[in-house]
Amino acid sequence: MQKGQSQLIEYVLTILFSVVILIGVTALIYSFYNNAQKQDVQNSLNEISLEVSNAILKIYQQGKSSTANPANSTSVLIASVNLNLPQKISNKNYEIDLIRINPLFTSVINFTVGGINVTPSIQTSGAKIVAKTTEDPKITLTKDLPNIDVNVQGSAFNGQNATLKYYRYNFNGTVYDKIILGEQGIIIDITQIS
Repeated sequence: MQKGQSQLIEYVLTILFSVVILIGVTALIYSFYNNAQKQDVQNSLNEISLEVSNAILKIYQQGKSSTANPANSTSVLIASVNLNLPQKISNKNYEIDLIRINPLFTSVINFTVGGINVTPSIQTSGAKIVAKTTEDPKITLTKDLPNIDVNVQGSAFNGQNATLKYYRYNFNGTVYDKIILGEQGIIIDITQIS
C-alpha cells in the first residue's frame, strides 16, 4: 500500500515539475517574441523616420533654390515628393506626424518660482518627426529634423497620402515657406503671441 502511495506522489510531483518547466519555457518564449516584435517595430519606425527626413532635406533644397514669388494672399506649390511608405509595419498600424518649430521655447531663458531662480530643462525647439504605432505594442519614436529654416506640418497614416509638398505663400506682403506632409486643408503658422 505504501509503495503505491509513494509512486502516486512521485507521479504527481513529476507532473507538477513538468508543468512548472512548461510554464517557464512558454513565458521565456513569449518574452523573447514580445521583445523581438518591439525591436522590429522600433527599427521599422526608425527607417521610416529616416526616409521622411531625407525626403524633407531633398524637397527643402528644391524649394530653397526656387525663385517663385507668389502674389499677396496666394500660395505656390514649388515641389512635391511622393513617399513610398509601407501600409503597415510588422502588421501594425502606424502614423507619422511632422511637428513644427516652436518659437515659444526660445523665449523662455530663466524664470523664478517662489523667489527662487529656476533654470528650466528646455528641449530643442527644432522641428521633429514623430513616428508611432497606433496599436499594441504602442511605441513612439521622435527624431529631430536637421536645422532648416522652413516650418513643417502634417501627418500620414499607414503610408496613405504620404506626399511631401513645399509651398511658398504670401501673407499680407510677407513670404513664408512651408513643407507639408499629407493632405492639409489649411496652412498654419504662429508668428506672435500677445
